[in-house]
Amino acid sequence: MKPVSLQVLTKSILFASAACACLVLSGCGGTSLGTVPVQGTVTIDGNPVEGVTIVFNPDDAGGRAASGRTDASGNYTLTTEINGDGALPGGYKITVSKVEVEEDDTLPEQVDPNDEGSMDAIYGQLDTSKEQKSKNLVAKKFGNATTSGLAATVAEEGENKFDFEVTSK
Repeated sequence: MKPVSLQVLTKSILFASAACACLVLSGCGGTSLGTVPVQGTVTIDGNPVEGVTIVFNPDDAGGRAASGRTDASGNYTLTTEINGDGALPGGYKITVSKVEVEEDDTLPEQVDPNDEGSMDAIYGQLDTSKEQKSKNLVAKKFGNATTSGLAATVAEEGENKFDFEVTSK
């Protein structure tokens, strides 16, 4: 076996390091979809509500939907692929929903896990056949892209800020 010179070994290591760096850096560039930032505010009956889900449904069959959730001030930022990346430019029909699950208050307030009788009381009161009750805080029409009446056109350049006022009834 012929010995490898130090110069050849050094060049090989430098080339391999440069190739690895290129691969790593090429993966850190965000989405290649061409999304643009989209944000706005959603209010229900004029009030901001935390946890409202907003979905931008593309008009184009080849488009991709984007969605977001509101914070306590009613502000949202859309995500298509990577958190907060926005939406693809184009036309959208919008849906808005906010579902609250009602608590089941039929269980005992205090339970001692070491007391078999206490545990039996819990399991005896559980009704696994009943459905969990939930309530949509937004009027039903806003949960459907064809009936919501909400639309937006996301532009390639400029500010894409869309505010929506929906009702509870």
